Amino acid sequence: MKKKASPRPSPPEKGKKPISKSQQFSSRKKDRLLSFIVFAFAFLLYANTLNHGYVLDDDVVFLKNRNVQAGISGIKDILTHSFTYGFTGINDKYQSYRPVVLIVYAIEKDFFGNKPHTGHFINVLLFALSCVLLFRLMKNIFPENNLTSAPLSRGRGVGGEIIPLIITLLFASHPIHTEAVANIKGRDDILNFIFFELTLLFILKHIDTNSKKYFFFSVLFFFLSLLCKEMAVTFLAIIPLTVFFFRNVPLKTIGLGMISFIAAFGVYMLIRSSVLEPAAFAEKMKVVNNSLAAATNGSDRIATALLILGKYILLLFFPHPLSWDYSFNQIPIVSLTDIKVIVTLLVFAALGIFSIINLKKKNVFAYCILFFFITMSVVSNIFIMIGATLGERFLFIPSLALCIAFPFFLNRFGKNILLGTIGIVLALFSFKTLNRNKDWKDNFSLFVSGVEATPNSSRAESALGSAYREQAEKEPAPNTRAELFQKAIVYYKKAIEILPDNTEALYNAGVCYYGMSDRENAQKVYEQALKVSPEYTSAANNLGVIYFERKEYEPAKKYFLQAIQYDANNADALGNLGAINHNLGDYKTAISYYEKALQLNPNNQNISGNLQKAKAALNSTQQNSPLPK
Repeated sequence: MKKKASPRPSPPEKGKKPISKSQQFSSRKKDRLLSFIVFAFAFLLYANTLNHGYVLDDDVVFLKNRNVQAGISGIKDILTHSFTYGFTGINDKYQSYRPVVLIVYAIEKDFFGNKPHTGHFINVLLFALSCVLLFRLMKNIFPENNLTSAPLSRGRGVGGEIIPLIITLLFASHPIHTEAVANIKGRDDILNFIFFELTLLFILKHIDTNSKKYFFFSVLFFFLSLLCKEMAVTFLAIIPLTVFFFRNVPLKTIGLGMISFIAAFGVYMLIRSSVLEPAAFAEKMKVVNNSLAAATNGSDRIATALLILGKYILLLFFPHPLSWDYSFNQIPIVSLTDIKVIVTLLVFAALGIFSIINLKKKNVFAYCILFFFITMSVVSNIFIMIGATLGERFLFIPSLALCIAFPFFLNRFGKNILLGTIGIVLALFSFKTLNRNKDWKDNFSLFVSGVEATPNSSRAESALGSAYREQAEKEPAPNTRAELFQKAIVYYKKAIEILPDNTEALYNAGVCYYGMSDRENAQKVYEQALKVSPEYTSAANNLGVIYFERKEYEPAKKYFLQAIQYDANNADALGNLGAINHNLGDYKTAISYYEKALQLNPNNQNISGNLQKAKAALNSTQQNSPLPK
């Protein structure tokens, strides 16, 4: 992707003196000062997250991820398994493969242990560094001599480093980024962005200097971005788009240069396919994860996905309210005849026509439109269904399109309008970001804010119910414990009302009823959960326990057997089957089940004690009546 070098240095333009060494030194000093300002601004915006704890999916990728918890010694398993394998044990082709992120976590664990404050510090530090890189990238894309002649910014606006600085500060302060920065799990987005920036910086440097080493580094950083997040595949379109718009390189040369990037992507896919195992069956998308799964036909699914894409754009302009979850039924299914969908399609069509018309003119707004839709394509649910209805984290890189377009648009109206408007927007964005950060302090504060922002989300309601349930399970005072269980049930009922098939809400409501000694209602919701998902082994086991306590051994046995039918290694169900046979006097069968359960969970003192009693009873024919766990 080389640009042909001139046979001799270009002479200075008429009327312009060559830049002196003192001016160059002054420029570098100014550049370092502005970079420091950007770093400090970004860091301070998220400094109030440094004392936060582990939240949401931090358990999955860090705290309860076996491979990460193994530290550096777990890197081999990280490289050969899926992103969540250390937590779920699932390694099929439908999982993500992001080893670079997990390796960073593993190194953090080895050096600092399980300290959430360290994790948050690293996130904020990396985000601040990414903003410095963004400032340098924007300076490279929009140098001083190009700004005053940029489309729609002629004559009355600003130039120099002001536009790149404004773009960077807008990006740093945008509240839509709080999910990625304030959540330790969001490090995959930050690292992906850093490698994306380095990819563009080095390809542009390669074009400007004809140095092959910069081209090599660009391809390497692109490959690393793929190993951080799969959406990096969209960079295969963003790289040539950026070169086309901001460098005078022939299309044929751009195409030839992209062969190396495509080859890097091919290597990534080969590694991914060799690491991840074939899936036994394609798991059906659950409505609770992605509400688009509730669409009864393809046209309604596409219509709703288009409406959601419009919602993404609205969140960029007006990021309020914000939520960690937008699943069923916060955004109901709509058809192509819905007026909101029609308006959204008309807006998209207008943007598409504008970008095509202005493509050859290399209009900066055309670049921003294409940048947004390309980077959003793989998470839009239009082409492929993903595991989320809408996620603010998906806007982390696409939001850059607005951050670029907004100051260029304002620059048409002169310096005063530009700086005045940007000042107000930065103040509002910063205030919102600082306040939104507080919601990510812990699960309880996050789930409370989620219910307030997205009250029609079944999963958000269920999550808050679980927060109250966990508090109840730790509460020693009986009255307070019962009150907390009751609060949890209120939110579980809301979740079930929104989505009757929400098995997690049904199961956890059963746990709460059981904790309040309300066996009748616990039985009802467990049975309802099993009607929806017969493979819900925990519900089957708990239902069996209720029947066991009533000494109704046959239905109890039925549910324990159902549990091990779907999970042969369910130690609790095996131990409980042992208890049933023990009570019925079949000591040999009881001993067999007890021993199987102890092989899976050697530390279960209850089963171990029952095993000794069963052996003694077998020897002395003495009957005992142990209770299941």
